[in-house]
Amino acid sequence: MTLQIKRFLLLIFLVWGLSSPRGDAQIQQGKASYYHKNLSGKKTYSGERYNSYLYTAAHKKFPMGTWLEVTNIQSGVKSYVRVNDRGPHQKRLLIDVSYSAAKDLGIVGAGIAPVQVRALEAGELADTLLTFLQRRDSLILKEHPYIIHVKKAKKKKKRKKRK
Repeated sequence: MTLQIKRFLLLIFLVWGLSSPRGDAQIQQGKASYYHKNLSGKKTYSGERYNSYLYTAAHKKFPMGTWLEVTNIQSGVKSYVRVNDRGPHQKRLLIDVSYSAAKDLGIVGAGIAPVQVRALEAGELADTLLTFLQRRDSLILKEHPYIIHVKKAKKKKKRKKRK
């Protein structure tokens, strides 16, 4: 995706997120897990397809489209995710984040980590997300300047005719 398309999509998500009703900014603490990459393509509660490279999350109570700041309590690392699914379906867990967000937070190795979750308010939403996405995109481009996914064609095995 080009940078212009990403910015356009960010603007759409911001408008969508701002239009949803919110209560007071709550801070919740609990344990977070993550969606595995194998679940890519499955439908979420909102109807979107799960993409492990997008920064999304499942939460039980926050409205769909709400942007959340998720902080790993042990390391202090922050990530920003958009709620697009309901869950997690285990009482001990507070939130399920996408694989990319879990990688940033350091959850991938352990599977579960203590986190603090806070809903972003309208005033801080645009600046915080834009700087986060620009930093993330610049890191991705430095690591992988030529991201091209080519699906290799499988060779068909020739069958020998039996006589």
